[in-house]
Formats: sequence, C-alpha cells, structure tokens
Amino acid sequence: MTMRIATFSNDGEGGTKLGHETVELRAGLSDFLATSPMMSSAEPCKRYFYTELPSGYVSSKDFSSRRQLCVLLSGEVELTSSAGHVERFNAGAVIRLEDTDYENPGRAIRVIGDQAARILSVQVE
Repeated sequence: MTMRIATFSNDGEGGTKLGHETVELRAGLSDFLATSPMMSSAEPCKRYFYTELPSGYVSSKDFSSRRQLCVLLSGEVELTSSAGHVERFNAGAVIRLEDTDYENPGRAIRVIGDQAARILSVQVE
C-alpha cells in the first residue's frame, strides 16, 4: 500500500518545482507492531514546531530554511511553484519542502477561506 504526498524542490534553474512522492506503507514492522495498522519506515528528524497563518495570508518568494515535512492541521492553502504549477491542500495534507535554495526563492503560499491555516512542521535536517 502507498501514500502520495506533494513535494516542492529546487528546479536547478533558479526556481521551484512541484512533484509528488510515494511513501510505502507496510504492516508489522516489528514483533511489537505485528498487529499495527499500515506504517512507513521511520525517518530521523531534528525538531518540530507549529505555525498559524491567518486567513487571507499571501506570500511570495518563499523557500525552506531546512528540509521539512509539513502537515496541514486545519484550514486550506494554495501553493504555487515558480513555474506556475498550483495545488490546493486541505487539512490532513502532507507536504515535503525541499526547496532550500535561499538565493532563488520561488514558492508562493496563500491561505484560502475564512479559517487560519495551522501547520505542523517537522524538520529533517
């Protein structure tokens, strides 16, 4: 079984690109978890934090200070790559941010609707 997540990364030409990644899910990763639901393999992380972006928030020229996974806890956001690819995300979405080129920021984010976007960010580096 697999789970699909969105990925923003640097495109090598001074911008960002939007892609998708497939995460493999398996049952019974160890004797302790033999009866557990489907899970991916564990990956190390450095730290995590929460962010709240208010309704109507708009940014441009964003980049990630570190590689991270973001989980949208509430609200709805729209992310746009420098190439113009747009994707909307609702609560529960997982987004991998790999676009760490601070010299060429290119991703834009917009909070859609009346609800603030609350985000859990897990930094992997």
